[in-house]
Amino acid sequence: MEKELLQDLKNYFGDDYDECNESALLFCIKRAILSFKNKRNYPNTYSDTLINSDMEKYYSCIFDLTLYWYNMQGCEFQSSHSESGVNRAFNSERDIYVLHDIIPIARLI
Repeated sequence: MEKELLQDLKNYFGDDYDECNESALLFCIKRAILSFKNKRNYPNTYSDTLINSDMEKYYSCIFDLTLYWYNMQGCEFQSSHSESGVNRAFNSERDIYVLHDIIPIARLI
């Protein structure tokens, strides 16, 4: 999945893609995948095949999470920013999960 995400992000950035930032982008991909796995809270009984299948189903969410973490470089934990007449407010990671209807997997106790 990491290679596919990296290629899709390169395509998304187009002429703005800079190979110097590839290691940061790979880190953000890893961070997004780990965040997604934590959010889904996969049971120990789930096989890697089942987890990967579920993650493929929500590929767009993981793509958006990667963009989120990449764009937050240097802006971690800011809720708003104002500079030279430009005002920015950032969504939270939770908003991305809500947008994609991602919920943890329920378990019976």
